[in-house]
Amino acid sequence: MLANGGESAIEQYATGDLRQALLEVHGIGPETADDMVLYAFNRPVFVIDAYTRRIFFRLGLITGDEGYETLRAMFESKLEADVDLYNEFHALIVMHGKDICRVKPACDQCSLANQCRYMSEC
Repeated sequence: MLANGGESAIEQYATGDLRQALLEVHGIGPETADDMVLYAFNRPVFVIDAYTRRIFFRLGLITGDEGYETLRAMFESKLEADVDLYNEFHALIVMHGKDICRVKPACDQCSLANQCRYMSEC
């Protein structure tokens, strides 16, 4: 990518083309590509990570076996395509996943407990 004009040329790519070009780099998967597109290039692409899967599975909003692209499309179809919104929403998911909805969750501290199907297992 850098051999084709450097960072300024890369910034000119359409969002889908930029994401695809990143995915073609050995070692970059969908989550890393989307992190780069959202945070480094300020493009509205929603990042799916383990925290997102865990929280939304426990809330009963996903089955847990959806593929990455299916989940990304689901979030993007429900949210306005806005970099700041995606950035904030993902940051809140990460914070909740790290602090509350951990592998061993702190359900007694969870603000979503009344909506969580997993709560009964805590």
